[in-house]
Amino acid sequence: MKSKTPIAILIVGILLIVGAGYHFYSKTVRGPERIACTAEALLCPDGSGVGRTGPKCEFSACPNQPSFVGTLRRDSNGFSIVLPSPANGGGMEVAYAMPLILKDSTAASQLVGQKVEVFGVFTHGVTLSVERLEALSGDASNPEVGEIRVGETGFINGVRITFNSIVQDSRCPVDVQCIQAGWVTANVTLQSNTDKETKDIASNEAPTAFDSYQISIEDIKPTRMSTFNPLPGSYTLTFKVVSN
Repeated sequence: MKSKTPIAILIVGILLIVGAGYHFYSKTVRGPERIACTAEALLCPDGSGVGRTGPKCEFSACPNQPSFVGTLRRDSNGFSIVLPSPANGGGMEVAYAMPLILKDSTAASQLVGQKVEVFGVFTHGVTLSVERLEALSGDASNPEVGEIRVGETGFINGVRITFNSIVQDSRCPVDVQCIQAGWVTANVTLQSNTDKETKDIASNEAPTAFDSYQISIEDIKPTRMSTFNPLPGSYTLTFKVVSN
């Protein structure tokens, strides 16, 4: 069963409800008038938060940064870049979708699904007006594959994967001939914008369905030898995450 996170995901980013009450904005139109903005904070890429303000109760612009690296996406709402959530984002490990305003959408369309670096300024909230967009070269241009060590968390193609432990390692040692190659089973925690699930994934099985993704184990380190088994904390797995 999929479990929903307590995080409300808005089109403009990741919205964290931080308390009840209201923030009041005063203006003068035919006398004093107060507009009540809901007391919410928008989590910025640097881990800070901005609130709603002004007559339209829009989020203030997040602090600018030199650039951002992530996976370029496009859907019915337009272009966005998917980033890991800030390290100090209250311990909430989620995919972070940052809307983009692009001058050249035709050129950007050719980079959808790739890992890119964007340069620009925030117009409001986490909506970034892009001045320059560059595709990353080499292995970094493949956003679907990534290595994660046991006990650590990685962000791959829209899914945050925590590699909790190795449940089983039945692989044939590399210095022995076996009838079957064997496999490893890993316990992982998967989290997307809307779903979170902890489950076992085996390297010899078909990709595991999670949210709108298919997740599989592509490689295992270290290899097994007949003289010893890898220590539980020494494993590194290569995961592949494909968006449906």
